[in-house]
Amino acid sequence: MTTVSTSGFYDSATFNMNTLQKQVDKLQTEIATGNQYASAADNPTATAQMRSLQLQDAIGTADTQNANTASTSLSLADSTLSEVTSTIQQIQTLAQQAASSTLTDTQRASIGTQVGQLYTNLTNLANTQDTNGNPLFGGNASGPAYTLDASGNATYAGSATANTVSLGAGLSVTTGVTGPQVFNFSVGGTATNLLSVVQNLATSLQGGTAGTTPQAAAQAALNQLSAGLTQATTAQTLIGARENWVTTTTNVQSKLTTQRATEESNLGSTDISSAVSQMQQTMVALQAAQASFVKVSGMSLFSMLQ
Repeated sequence: MTTVSTSGFYDSATFNMNTLQKQVDKLQTEIATGNQYASAADNPTATAQMRSLQLQDAIGTADTQNANTASTSLSLADSTLSEVTSTIQQIQTLAQQAASSTLTDTQRASIGTQVGQLYTNLTNLANTQDTNGNPLFGGNASGPAYTLDASGNATYAGSATANTVSLGAGLSVTTGVTGPQVFNFSVGGTATNLLSVVQNLATSLQGGTAGTTPQAAAQAALNQLSAGLTQATTAQTLIGARENWVTTTTNVQSKLTTQRATEESNLGSTDISSAVSQMQQTMVALQAAQASFVKVSGMSLFSMLQ
């Protein structure tokens, strides 16, 4: 017969119950926080990997925000350019009418008034602001993209380049186009500005230009308007390509975010169902140990038979 001392029994039983209780506490913490490790000391390697992934998450979040900002600006530029091209097409239709020999100069003057109204629309579109109040077609400038003098002549007041934002991993996108990229073009080797073409057409149709007839002015404007429409359409195509680029990079960023989330989950996240199951089993063992301790400690003798 081997005799077990009272103190030995108590020490062993207490140790086992404390060990089980610590396991229960740890599992409860894992379930409550969703993390397997309470501190870096629990698993230094996994913790370091987690911190690296979290840093990448923070950078990815900033890149996504930049992409959203770029997408908003590009979308606004796209819709504004649609209005620009629509306005140019309306002016083309009026110019074609005015170029016809069947109209009188009085009728052409009336058309000139309409063209003048469309010129105002164009200058307003040219000075469209983005969501932050900055000129959409003014590049990096903060004031209006175009200024108008007392005679209504438009002059570009923006910068030579548009804003560019980072999309992460060395990628970037220019978030708009400048006024000259939309309204400046060349006809027969001569630099031309659409806003000037439209303003001069409105003035000429109303008989305000010496040395040319309203009909001749309308005929001359047709080629310029056609070139101007091509220029604006090209700018819109460029904007569309950039929108597609932002969408592509955003999709890539989304996939990377998902991959990191999976890695983080594998590294440190708690498998809730597994943890709950383990905790239940451990609690059963703890309760059994406690019950056994209470029962045995109530006996007068502590002994075991070989």
